[in-house]
Amino acid sequence: MTVSLKPIDIRERHVLESLFSYYVYEFSQPLGLSLDSDGKYAFKSETLNPYWLRDDHHPYFILSDGELAGFVLVRRYPPNIAVWDIDQFFVLRKFKGKGIGRKALSAVLDKRHGDWQIRILKENISVLGFWQSAVEALVEGDYSLGLEVDTDLEMYFIHFHYPSTSKISE
Repeated sequence: MTVSLKPIDIRERHVLESLFSYYVYEFSQPLGLSLDSDGKYAFKSETLNPYWLRDDHHPYFILSDGELAGFVLVRRYPPNIAVWDIDQFFVLRKFKGKGIGRKALSAVLDKRHGDWQIRILKENISVLGFWQSAVEALVEGDYSLGLEVDTDLEMYFIHFHYPSTSKISE
């Protein structure tokens, strides 16, 4: 199975927006989200605008053997632009449990070396194990995990450097 990243062109934004509604659906249980009057899990599509307006924001589709499997949105973290941030990360259910998320994370990190963070909603604790395991494997356990405030929301933050210091010294 080949996992790759494809930069999302502005002309493909509608595809990302469609996938984003599934992403929001995934949060419906832990966050108690409800459908809107149109029967959709709505989100503010303008929050995606920086991904085509700023040089420090990078949207990618995740492909598995060429098939659309999800997306990852990478940016410089606004409060600390020295840090790369996984802003949003989503793998469709069909592809979960097959190592695609781990391979996609590795591909993202290979594109942008440096200091990284991944933020996880406290209410979405079910994915914390995935993120810890995936990061630990890539940086040989050299990461930190803690609760921090992001704007006005307490979240889990995983901080690490990629490639890890131990890989650089080899």
